[in-house]
Amino acid sequence: MKVGHGTHQGKGVEVLTEKLEHHFLEKYSFGSLCGVLFKDIIAQKYVANPLLIYNKQKFDFRVYGLIASTNPLIAFYRDGFVRVSLQTYSSNTTAVS
Repeated sequence: MKVGHGTHQGKGVEVLTEKLEHHFLEKYSFGSLCGVLFKDIIAQKYVANPLLIYNKQKFDFRVYGLIASTNPLIAFYRDGFVRVSLQTYSSNTTAVS
């Protein structure tokens, strides 16, 4: 979990504990207040076995999409970019830098 604005490179990342997860579930009424209450936080599930490229390096795609309507379906897509880690991935790393 991390603050969703103005941070990057793993700064501000912390493990979302069950206690903290339950706090956010209650705060947002188990999803019914999403979009009503605003807190700039990103919570993601850790991928334990990531797809690697080159010399065992992690990567991700950053592309942009907008679904403007579902009936009729109106969707917009914009090319983004690929990020590739300079570090070799190791599943033994436990520290977040």
